[in-house]
Amino acid sequence: MNLKKRNRTKVAFLTADHLDEQADARASEAKQLPEGEARQNALRNAAQLRVYAFMKRALAPQAVKSK
Repeated sequence: MNLKKRNRTKVAFLTADHLDEQADARASEAKQLPEGEARQNALRNAAQLRVYAFMKRALAPQAVKSK
């Protein structure tokens, strides 16, 4: 059996605070865009990031929450 190590790209795991910062950035970008699909996509992406941040906080272990 020949096992090869794969070169995996590193994945940055963002904290809930970082996700909120990114959501704020997307929302401010959306304000700069004219009405249309691009603006809706930016707003949708901001909302998705906010939900992901909320879920990360909700699912965090209790020890982490108390800090």
